[in-house]
Amino acid sequence: MRVLRDRFLAAMIAVKPLPGSPDYSGDDELIIESVLRDLENYKRVGVDAILLENSHDLPYIKPPLDPRAIDVMTRTAISVRREFEGPIGIQMLEAANVTALEIAEEADLDFIRVESYVFAHVGGAGLIEACAGQLLRRRKALGCEHIVVLADVHKKHCSHALKGDLSIIDEVKQAEFFKVEGIVVTGAMTSEPPDAAELALVSESASVPVVVGSGMTAANIASYLPLATGFIVGSTFRRDGRFLEELDPGRLDEFVDTFIALREAGVGDGPTGGERG
Repeated sequence: MRVLRDRFLAAMIAVKPLPGSPDYSGDDELIIESVLRDLENYKRVGVDAILLENSHDLPYIKPPLDPRAIDVMTRTAISVRREFEGPIGIQMLEAANVTALEIAEEADLDFIRVESYVFAHVGGAGLIEACAGQLLRRRKALGCEHIVVLADVHKKHCSHALKGDLSIIDEVKQAEFFKVEGIVVTGAMTSEPPDAAELALVSESASVPVVVGSGMTAANIASYLPLATGFIVGSTFRRDGRFLEELDPGRLDEFVDTFIALREAGVGDGPTGGERG
């Protein structure tokens, strides 16, 4: 079993537009080739894990997703699995969490990142309802309970007025009650870091691993490394630090060199969040 190490660095690959999305190019092989190019850069610098995401499928839609898109994403995930020995995860926007699980099972992936695990929020595609019960039942039925569920709380790019009487800690507690295996904390928008004080509170309160899911840079990672058990990073590796730009090897090298040096120096050592199974 491939396990996410303590203070792991998961590099996000923004998959090019899939079939059915407005910007789809019509060439499925170019989509896969682009992913594998990014993967080679990530392997070169020694990231711990990979996260695949259909980031370019703007504007996002709620499930069901186009079957052709699911097919290409599955083929992409299988290709990445062949080339990368470490943990691989997947997120399917917007909130296509069961679809992500099914792709992960078919491609022998290790974790999924999910939206609206508990409660509900309003996202760009509309009302997003909770998925925990459906998701874990599907995982049981597929016999893939080794696939770890990492759930965003107070998801970025969303309105949380529906649960405005609940704190982020209330949501964490409910997610844990509903058997989540990891919590993801972000800033309000992509490329924005979480509030450090709020993240520290979540890490102190949670009994499962806490992962930072946005806004990490070479300049701020030293401050955040002690506050979480893992980091999902994407935008900072790209040209000008922009979410959907092409990978910038120089920015990638700078961040990973800084991250690994801090981790090897013991920055952040000690208990943070829960123990990982």
